[in-house]
Amino acid sequence: MASEQKIELEVGDQEFEFNVNLAAYNKFLNGSSQGVKTQGAHNFLMAVVSDKHKTALKAFLQQPGAPLHLVGAVIEEYQPEFNISVKKSNSGQNK
Repeated sequence: MASEQKIELEVGDQEFEFNVNLAAYNKFLNGSSQGVKTQGAHNFLMAVVSDKHKTALKAFLQQPGAPLHLVGAVIEEYQPEFNISVKKSNSGQNK
């Protein structure tokens, strides 16, 4: 996965283009762990949206729940798929 990715979303009749990179992604995740979800989502989206969509995005984000729904879609598209499985440990079976 490239650390920088262009993500285009269509929301109703509006289109938004985001340029997400690893630094912005990590900053968002680190901020999310501090409990400020809506403001962190808003800040992340405004930081990575293309200049031509900033005004429309700012208006769109005023709707209740919009920042969280939109950031979820962007993050889901940015993150790679991981195929992880946990193997059973034999250490606990000999007791």
